[in-house]
Amino acid sequence: MQEKVWKDFPVGFYEFHEVAAFNFQLNRFYSQGVFSKEELFAIAKEIDGFEKWISLFRRLGEESEAGQEYLRAATCYRAAQFYTLSDEKDEKGNNLKVILYEKCRKMYDAYLSRCPSIKYVQIPFQNYKIPVYHALCENAKGDIVIHGGYDSIAQEFLVFLPYFQEMGYNVYLFEGPGQGEVLMRYDVRMTPEWEGCTSAVLDYFHLKDVTLIGISLGGYLAPRAAAYEKRISRVVMYDLIYDFYGAVLAKMGKKAKLFDYLTKHPKNLLWKSVNRKLDQNYFTNWLLKQGYAIYENIHTPCEYFNYIRKFNTRDLSKLLTQDILVLAGASDLYTIYYEEQLKALTNARSVTGRLFTREENADHHCQVGNMGLLLKVMTDWIEEKSGGKETCADGRQA
Repeated sequence: MQEKVWKDFPVGFYEFHEVAAFNFQLNRFYSQGVFSKEELFAIAKEIDGFEKWISLFRRLGEESEAGQEYLRAATCYRAAQFYTLSDEKDEKGNNLKVILYEKCRKMYDAYLSRCPSIKYVQIPFQNYKIPVYHALCENAKGDIVIHGGYDSIAQEFLVFLPYFQEMGYNVYLFEGPGQGEVLMRYDVRMTPEWEGCTSAVLDYFHLKDVTLIGISLGGYLAPRAAAYEKRISRVVMYDLIYDFYGAVLAKMGKKAKLFDYLTKHPKNLLWKSVNRKLDQNYFTNWLLKQGYAIYENIHTPCEYFNYIRKFNTRDLSKLLTQDILVLAGASDLYTIYYEEQLKALTNARSVTGRLFTREENADHHCQVGNMGLLLKVMTDWIEEKSGGKETCADGRQA
């Protein structure tokens, strides 16, 4: 049986759960068409914390796997794996996060076996292999290369491949250091220097004049790669990451000034109290342990918050000479730097900004709530820029 990977995306961002972290993830599953709205409201009623989230989605994954609903099973195992602490063990002493990742991958692989248009290859690079999914078409209009961000796995974005393929493009989706297979199977941690793995992908497929789309933290990683890799002609910051640390700090409100001071003074005695409070809260404990697992030689909250300062486009924006599309959601925490990001791209060939609104159901991070609109905006812009026209009809010209 051949699966249709891409279909029309449902529109809407709903209050499935009162906890924002859970609600965003549940909306992702709805936006990608894996679960219905009614199913997610029912699921949300059962979730009273992270432990329940994990156990519930593990059970749903097992039920979906038994029914050979492979995409649904993969999504459920990924949901459970996502909020599992990076150092949690199962009853046999094995790393539970890795076990759930492998369950998730097994289901995605089973699903993709029904999708012959999507191919998978591994590119030898340094001490690991770069995994790449690709979908090609005859007489392609051009080449689009996509990668994720902070704690993503490539399979979450597989729907992009058949969409862009149907639009007439060859499309390549890869993982780099700190992501998915590269992290889980090779233990290669994330680095700000993203140009290395990106260039390896371009070399392997003999690509030039490409559009590079960076998702989430990819809004820093993609511009970083493009600053040093001029075979990239167009860059999509999906969404912008002008200042990772600054955006997180801004969310702290009145505590931001003190916290910023502490990050600059790692031996301050107040860290004992701060560390204890962070460890007592499951969400902050999970968030930090995600960072410890993804980044190299990061073991404390102070080290973590200082490390993420490196992920900003303040300085590298002036190195970009390509056509740039900056995407942002009005309700996203990174959007506080939207105007600054547009103004910082002083040497770009062109700069187009698109601020998605609540009325469009696309104001949240990565436009969860209206994936169809997002993909149309990106496709329209790519066609305008690769066709040599001066402005993008759907967006703002800076």
